[in-house]
Amino acid sequence: MADIFLSYNEKDRPRVRQLAQALERAGWSVWWDRRVPAGLTWRSLLEQELQNMRCMLVLWSNNSVKSEWVCEEATEGRLLGRLIPVFLERVRPPAGFREVQAADLVDWDGTNDTIGLQQLLDDIAHKLGAPPVIPQDPAVPVEPPQPPHPSSAPWKPWVVTTALLLVAVGIYLGVGAVARREAVVPLATPPATSTPSAAVIAEPPSLTASTAPTPVVIAATPTVKLPPVTPATPAKRPLPARCNAIHERQGLGEAPSAADQTFLNKEC
Repeated sequence: MADIFLSYNEKDRPRVRQLAQALERAGWSVWWDRRVPAGLTWRSLLEQELQNMRCMLVLWSNNSVKSEWVCEEATEGRLLGRLIPVFLERVRPPAGFREVQAADLVDWDGTNDTIGLQQLLDDIAHKLGAPPVIPQDPAVPVEPPQPPHPSSAPWKPWVVTTALLLVAVGIYLGVGAVARREAVVPLATPPATSTPSAAVIAEPPSLTASTAPTPVVIAATPTVKLPPVTPATPAKRPLPARCNAIHERQGLGEAPSAADQTFLNKEC
Protein backbone atom coordinates (compact mmCIF):
# COMPACT_ATOMS: atom_id res chain seq x y z
CA MET A 1 0.00 0.00 0.00
CA ALA A 2 1.40 3.40 -1.05
CA ASP A 3 0.95 6.58 0.94
CA ILE A 4 0.53 8.76 -2.15
CA PHE A 5 -1.09 7.95 -5.50
CA LEU A 6 0.04 10.21 -8.38
CA SER A 7 -2.54 10.79 -11.11
CA TYR A 8 -0.90 12.27 -14.24
CA ASN A 9 -0.65 12.12 -17.99
CA GLU A 10 2.13 9.99 -19.48
CA LYS A 11 3.49 12.99 -21.44
CA ASP A 12 4.38 14.68 -18.12
CA ARG A 13 6.39 11.70 -16.90
CA PRO A 14 9.83 13.50 -16.56
CA ARG A 15 8.40 16.12 -14.19
CA VAL A 16 6.33 13.51 -12.37
CA ARG A 17 9.49 11.47 -11.76
CA GLN A 18 11.12 14.50 -10.06
CA LEU A 19 8.08 14.99 -7.85
CA ALA A 20 7.93 11.28 -6.93
CA GLN A 21 11.61 11.35 -5.94
CA ALA A 22 11.10 14.48 -3.81
CA LEU A 23 8.15 12.86 -2.01
CA GLU A 24 10.16 9.70 -1.36
CA ARG A 25 13.06 11.76 0.04
CA ALA A 26 10.55 13.33 2.42
CA GLY A 27 9.70 9.85 3.74
CA TRP A 28 6.53 8.95 1.81
CA SER A 29 5.90 5.86 -0.29
CA VAL A 30 4.65 6.80 -3.76
CA TRP A 31 2.81 4.82 -6.46
CA TRP A 32 3.40 6.44 -9.80
CA ASP A 33 5.05 3.87 -12.10
CA ARG A 34 2.17 2.47 -14.15
CA ARG A 35 3.91 -0.78 -15.08
CA VAL A 36 1.51 -3.70 -14.74
CA PRO A 37 3.01 -6.81 -13.10
CA ALA A 38 2.59 -10.18 -14.81
CA GLY A 39 -0.70 -11.86 -13.94
CA LEU A 40 -2.63 -8.61 -13.35
CA THR A 41 -4.68 -6.34 -15.58
CA TRP A 42 -4.35 -2.60 -15.67
CA ARG A 43 -7.84 -2.02 -14.31
CA SER A 44 -7.44 -4.51 -11.43
CA LEU A 45 -4.09 -2.95 -10.46
CA LEU A 46 -5.55 0.56 -10.65
CA GLU A 47 -8.54 -0.42 -8.56
CA GLN A 48 -6.27 -2.00 -5.94
CA GLU A 49 -4.03 1.06 -5.66
CA LEU A 50 -6.95 3.47 -5.52
CA GLN A 51 -8.49 1.59 -2.61
CA ASN A 52 -5.23 1.24 -0.68
CA MET A 53 -3.83 4.77 -1.16
CA ARG A 54 -3.88 7.29 1.70
CA CYS A 55 -4.11 10.35 -0.53
CA MET A 56 -4.05 11.24 -4.24
CA LEU A 57 -2.14 14.02 -5.95
CA VAL A 58 -3.74 14.88 -9.28
CA LEU A 59 -1.20 16.79 -11.37
CA TRP A 60 -2.95 19.31 -13.60
CA SER A 61 -1.21 20.25 -16.85
CA ASN A 62 -2.19 20.99 -20.43
CA ASN A 63 -2.00 17.26 -21.06
CA SER A 64 -3.78 15.95 -17.96
CA VAL A 65 -6.85 18.24 -18.15
CA LYS A 66 -7.65 16.57 -21.48
CA SER A 67 -7.13 13.01 -20.21
CA GLU A 68 -10.22 10.98 -19.37
CA TRP A 69 -8.15 8.60 -17.26
CA VAL A 70 -6.83 11.44 -15.08
CA CYS A 71 -10.31 12.95 -14.65
CA GLU A 72 -11.71 9.54 -13.69
CA GLU A 73 -8.94 8.94 -11.13
CA ALA A 74 -9.37 12.46 -9.71
CA THR A 75 -13.10 11.84 -9.33
CA GLU A 76 -12.39 8.67 -7.36
CA GLY A 77 -9.95 10.51 -5.10
CA ARG A 78 -12.46 13.29 -4.47
CA LEU A 79 -15.20 10.79 -3.58
CA LEU A 80 -12.87 9.11 -1.08
CA GLY A 81 -11.93 12.48 0.44
CA ARG A 82 -8.23 11.97 -0.33
CA LEU A 83 -7.67 14.37 -3.24
CA ILE A 84 -4.94 17.07 -3.27
CA PRO A 85 -4.77 18.97 -6.63
CA VAL A 86 -1.37 20.20 -7.84
CA PHE A 87 -0.68 22.63 -10.72
CA LEU A 88 2.27 21.66 -12.93
CA GLU A 89 1.20 24.33 -15.44
CA ARG A 90 -1.19 27.26 -15.27
CA VAL A 91 -4.33 25.64 -16.63
CA ARG A 92 -8.02 25.63 -15.85
CA PRO A 93 -9.02 22.35 -14.14
CA PRO A 94 -11.96 20.33 -15.46
CA ALA A 95 -15.43 21.06 -14.18
CA GLY A 96 -15.99 19.77 -10.70
CA PHE A 97 -12.39 20.46 -9.55
CA ARG A 98 -12.14 24.23 -9.97
CA GLU A 99 -13.34 25.08 -6.48
CA VAL A 100 -10.67 22.95 -4.73
CA GLN A 101 -7.53 24.84 -3.70
CA ALA A 102 -4.47 23.43 -5.51
CA ALA A 103 -0.74 23.45 -4.69
CA ASP A 104 1.43 25.48 -7.05
CA LEU A 105 4.48 23.76 -8.62
CA VAL A 106 4.45 25.76 -11.85
CA ASP A 107 7.84 27.35 -11.13
CA TRP A 108 9.31 24.36 -9.29
CA ASP A 109 12.85 23.58 -10.51
CA GLY A 110 13.15 20.15 -8.89
CA THR A 111 15.04 21.24 -5.74
CA ASN A 112 13.89 20.63 -2.18
CA ASP A 113 14.05 24.22 -0.96
CA THR A 114 11.33 25.58 -3.26
CA ILE A 115 8.49 27.28 -1.40
CA GLY A 116 5.80 25.56 -3.48
CA LEU A 117 7.21 22.09 -2.71
CA GLN A 118 7.53 22.85 1.01
CA GLN A 119 3.92 24.02 1.14
CA LEU A 120 2.81 20.85 -0.64
CA LEU A 121 4.75 18.68 1.85
CA ASP A 122 3.13 20.56 4.73
CA ASP A 123 -0.33 19.97 3.21
CA ILE A 124 0.35 16.26 2.85
CA ALA A 125 1.65 16.02 6.44
CA HIS A 126 -1.45 17.88 7.66
CA LYS A 127 -3.63 15.33 5.91
CA LEU A 128 -1.67 12.13 6.66
CA GLY A 129 0.43 13.03 9.69
CA ALA A 130 4.21 12.63 9.96
CA PRO A 131 5.87 10.48 7.29
CA PRO A 132 6.57 6.90 8.41
CA VAL A 133 10.17 7.05 7.17
CA ILE A 134 12.67 9.57 8.53
CA PRO A 135 13.86 11.65 5.53
CA GLN A 136 17.59 11.79 4.83
CA ASP A 137 19.69 14.23 2.89
CA PRO A 138 20.37 12.61 -0.48
CA ALA A 139 23.60 14.60 -0.87
CA VAL A 140 25.12 12.80 2.12
CA PRO A 141 25.23 9.03 1.54
CA VAL A 142 24.57 7.02 4.66
CA GLU A 143 27.05 4.20 5.11
CA PRO A 144 26.89 1.54 7.80
CA PRO A 145 29.51 1.96 10.53
CA GLN A 146 32.68 0.04 9.76
CA PRO A 147 34.20 -2.09 12.54
CA PRO A 148 37.73 -1.09 13.52
CA HIS A 149 40.47 -2.94 11.70
CA PRO A 150 42.25 -5.44 13.98
CA SER A 151 45.65 -4.06 13.05
CA SER A 152 44.72 -0.43 13.66
CA ALA A 153 46.13 0.91 16.93
CA PRO A 154 43.62 2.90 18.99
CA TRP A 155 46.35 5.05 20.52
CA LYS A 156 46.52 8.70 19.63
CA PRO A 157 49.77 10.71 19.59
CA TRP A 158 48.84 12.76 22.65
CA VAL A 159 48.09 9.57 24.61
CA VAL A 160 51.55 8.17 23.81
CA THR A 161 53.22 11.47 24.71
CA THR A 162 51.39 11.64 28.05
CA ALA A 163 52.36 8.06 28.87
CA LEU A 164 56.05 8.76 28.13
CA LEU A 165 55.98 11.88 30.34
CA LEU A 166 54.44 9.90 33.20
CA VAL A 167 57.14 7.23 32.87
CA ALA A 168 59.88 9.88 32.89
CA VAL A 169 58.44 11.55 35.99
CA GLY A 170 58.19 8.17 37.73
CA ILE A 171 61.84 7.38 36.99
CA TYR A 172 62.94 10.79 38.25
CA LEU A 173 60.96 10.45 41.48
CA GLY A 174 62.28 6.90 42.00
CA VAL A 175 65.91 8.02 41.66
CA GLY A 176 65.28 10.87 44.10
CA ALA A 177 63.73 8.49 46.63
CA VAL A 178 66.74 6.16 46.43
CA ALA A 179 69.12 9.08 46.95
CA ARG A 180 67.16 10.26 49.99
CA ARG A 181 67.20 6.78 51.51
CA GLU A 182 70.97 6.62 51.06
CA ALA A 183 71.34 10.03 52.69
CA VAL A 184 69.62 8.97 55.93
CA VAL A 185 71.62 5.75 56.39
CA PRO A 186 73.53 5.94 59.75
CA LEU A 187 77.05 7.05 59.15
CA ALA A 188 79.81 4.56 59.90
CA THR A 189 82.10 5.34 62.84
CA PRO A 190 85.25 6.87 61.44
CA PRO A 191 88.40 4.90 62.09
CA ALA A 192 90.38 5.91 65.14
CA THR A 193 93.17 8.27 64.32
CA SER A 194 96.55 8.15 65.86
CA THR A 195 96.81 9.96 69.16
CA PRO A 196 99.50 12.55 69.75
CA SER A 197 102.83 11.13 70.82
CA ALA A 198 102.88 13.11 74.01
CA ALA A 199 104.03 11.05 77.01
CA VAL A 200 101.26 10.36 79.46
CA ILE A 201 102.30 9.57 83.01
CA ALA A 202 99.72 7.54 84.83
CA GLU A 203 99.24 8.50 88.43
CA PRO A 204 99.39 5.68 90.96
CA PRO A 205 96.10 4.88 92.64
CA SER A 206 95.63 6.65 95.90
CA LEU A 207 96.01 4.50 98.93
CA THR A 208 93.41 4.65 101.60
CA ALA A 209 93.55 3.46 105.12
CA SER A 210 91.77 0.22 104.24
CA THR A 211 94.16 -0.70 101.49
CA ALA A 212 97.41 0.51 103.07
CA PRO A 213 97.60 -0.64 106.64
CA THR A 214 101.30 0.10 106.81
CA PRO A 215 102.56 3.52 105.81
CA VAL A 216 105.04 3.41 102.99
CA VAL A 217 107.68 6.02 102.64
CA ILE A 218 108.48 6.82 99.02
CA ALA A 219 111.78 8.36 98.37
CA ALA A 220 111.73 11.49 96.29
CA THR A 221 112.86 10.93 92.74
CA PRO A 222 114.55 13.55 90.65
CA THR A 223 112.34 15.33 88.11
CA VAL A 224 113.06 14.26 84.57
CA LYS A 225 112.43 16.86 81.90
CA LEU A 226 111.18 15.39 78.62
CA PRO A 227 111.82 17.12 75.34
CA PRO A 228 108.79 18.86 73.83
CA VAL A 229 106.82 16.63 71.56
CA THR A 230 105.29 18.02 68.36
CA PRO A 231 101.74 16.65 67.88
CA ALA A 232 101.22 14.60 64.75
CA THR A 233 98.88 15.94 62.07
CA PRO A 234 95.60 13.99 62.31
CA ALA A 235 94.58 12.00 59.23
CA LYS A 236 91.87 13.61 57.04
CA ARG A 237 88.46 12.03 57.68
CA PRO A 238 86.53 10.98 54.53
CA LEU A 239 83.27 12.84 53.76
CA PRO A 240 80.04 11.09 54.79
CA ALA A 241 77.82 9.65 52.04
CA ARG A 242 75.09 12.15 52.86
CA CYS A 243 77.42 15.02 51.87
CA ASN A 244 77.84 13.51 48.41
CA ALA A 245 74.07 13.01 48.04
CA ILE A 246 73.37 16.65 49.00
CA HIS A 247 76.03 17.91 46.59
CA GLU A 248 74.53 15.81 43.74
CA ARG A 249 71.04 17.22 44.35
CA GLN A 250 72.53 20.75 44.39
CA GLY A 251 74.13 19.99 41.04
CA LEU A 252 70.66 19.08 39.69
CA GLY A 253 69.31 22.47 40.78
CA GLU A 254 67.54 21.36 43.97
CA ALA A 255 67.87 23.72 46.94
CA PRO A 256 68.95 21.92 50.16
CA SER A 257 66.56 21.86 53.08
CA ALA A 258 67.36 23.51 56.40
CA ALA A 259 68.39 20.15 57.88
CA ASP A 260 70.66 19.42 54.88
CA GLN A 261 72.23 22.88 55.10
CA THR A 262 72.95 22.41 58.79
CA PHE A 263 74.49 19.00 58.08
CA LEU A 264 76.67 20.51 55.33
CA ASN A 265 77.96 23.26 57.58
CA LYS A 266 78.70 20.84 60.39
CA GLU A 267 79.93 17.65 58.71
CA CYS A 268 80.94 18.55 55.16
